[in-house]
Amino acid sequence: DRRTPAARPAADGTLTAEDLDRFADDLRELLDDAVTSAERQLFDLRTAAADDARILGALGDGGLLPPGPDVLATVEFLGEHGIPALPGWRYLAQAVDPADHARVLAARPELVDGVIITDPDSHLRAREALSDAALLPRSAVAVGTAAALLAPTPAPGTDTGDVFLVPPNPAMHDEHAADEERQALRARATERDEEIRALAARLGKDRELAARLASWRTGCPAGRLTELATAARQARAFAEESEAELAEARTLRAEAEEAANEATRVRDERQEAAQKARRAADALAGLAFRLRERAGWQVKLRELADDAAEA
Repeated sequence: DRRTPAARPAADGTLTAEDLDRFADDLRELLDDAVTSAERQLFDLRTAAADDARILGALGDGGLLPPGPDVLATVEFLGEHGIPALPGWRYLAQAVDPADHARVLAARPELVDGVIITDPDSHLRAREALSDAALLPRSAVAVGTAAALLAPTPAPGTDTGDVFLVPPNPAMHDEHAADEERQALRARATERDEEIRALAARLGKDRELAARLASWRTGCPAGRLTELATAARQARAFAEESEAELAEARTLRAEAEEAANEATRVRDERQEAAQKARRAADALAGLAFRLRERAGWQVKLRELADDAAEA
């Protein structure tokens, strides 16, 4: 089976993204098959549960198993036409001594599993009505009178063996067996309900998973993960290159900052030297001014001395 690899999990029981991308279509087919199978099984279980519920409803808290649907339809049709009739099993349980049940079953099995007309005078009318009804039952439904059902058993040795009896369910004519059947049906119904709930829950999860997988596959076509992985590798390589360039830029920045700090220090030193030079120049200028004033005073002093000498 070409889908077998999709069902093989990884060592830890999970699928990697690459496995999911590779086997997504196979997984979808498996899920679709599982959903279809579960739906069919769920339908069968619910159908069986409905059949058991019908039987339990007919049994109630007591009574016999109901006859087949074809027999019930025939009895109902005859009743609508005013012809009294009973299912053969019901007539056997109500009108025949339990000690004679086995004999009657062996002698007239087709009537026991068929329809008994309780009014012999209605036999011909019943035959005509059923001939015109076209009920088309899915099983052979024998119709006869109570007298035909209770007719004497053929003498020993005259049985040709053409007719034989498949052992019927005793619950069709035995109250005790019907009670046991009822309990078995209820137990089976409980187990089936649990199975239906578990199957329905699993089916819901399978449907959800199938929908999520289909949605994922729509957004991520086959091969897309490979493209993304290639793009991721390229992005990682670019990131590594960018990281190296960033480291180099940071080194250059650190060197530039160091050079800037050195330049700032030199500038500060030169500014301080310039300030000292300006202060020295100012002092020299003041001294020169005073020296110039002193020379003027000396000239005036000599002039005054000359004037004094002349006087």
